[in-house]
Amino acid sequence: MERMRRKRAATVAAMALLSGCAFAPPPASPRPALSAEELGLTVAATPSPELRELVASSPGRSRGWLDAEGEAVAFELRETPGDPGRPVVLLVPILAGGDDIQEMVAGRLQAHGFDVAWCARAGSALRPGQRGADLEQLFRRTVLHQRLLLRWLRERHAAPIPQFAFGMSLGGMVATVLAAHEPELAGLAVCLSGGDVPGIVGNSAEPRVLAWRQWRREADGLDDADMHAELCHCLAHEPLRFAPAVPTERVLLVAATLDEVVPGRQQDLLWEAFGRPARLSLPLGHYTAALAVDAIVAAAARHFHALQP
Repeated sequence: MERMRRKRAATVAAMALLSGCAFAPPPASPRPALSAEELGLTVAATPSPELRELVASSPGRSRGWLDAEGEAVAFELRETPGDPGRPVVLLVPILAGGDDIQEMVAGRLQAHGFDVAWCARAGSALRPGQRGADLEQLFRRTVLHQRLLLRWLRERHAAPIPQFAFGMSLGGMVATVLAAHEPELAGLAVCLSGGDVPGIVGNSAEPRVLAWRQWRREADGLDDADMHAELCHCLAHEPLRFAPAVPTERVLLVAATLDEVVPGRQQDLLWEAFGRPARLSLPLGHYTAALAVDAIVAAAARHFHALQP
């Protein structure tokens, strides 16, 4: 009874908060995507992955492992038994989060008519011991893992199946770079995310980020300006560099107007870099946005369905 009461209270709170949400439609004449050459980007072809093993834990639920170019990629796959050929959404992992969030979002996307897959994290971000070059390497490997899984998913079907990507927080930044590398992606949902990673790290109130900055001060004697300069120099996979390569009409942004983890300025910078795509703004913070997970996933599902041929 108490559990039901708490659930009802949470639902009422979410409805009250969402009454202040706002939706900005995409521009009537979206700007054309720029090519990698125009942006000065190097986009390599995706290597062909080898499936090492695929194990079904229950109907529609599988875990697999891919190998390619020295990378071992563990992944989860959620399919609907008896309904082959459904469009697939790749969930880009939150670099500091667990599988519980992925499972929750996956279940809701399946209810909206999609199969879902995601990679295990290539590593955890912003830990003591990681400096700018280490973070860039982690970002690069994370993008590569997503590309390997997308290629394997494409190659296992005889006919083309629409593929989409959904990323939250740091996962949204990775998804931005991924979409620039994978023009075959039919659509993209970027939630609670932003651009200008050095600016986010320098202004975020996230405890992990604050602890990392304190470690850099103590271990390396860097001040905030030094850390910002190092990240600007090291982070080649900056979302703002890659967003203009993604067609504006394929993108949905979900913003949290009270976010102190990804500040509003950095959210706006990514929106501008994408060409001002459709944007759902929620009067919530980075973590209280969990109250609106159903609304967020529903908006992404509508966006993806509208992009299907």
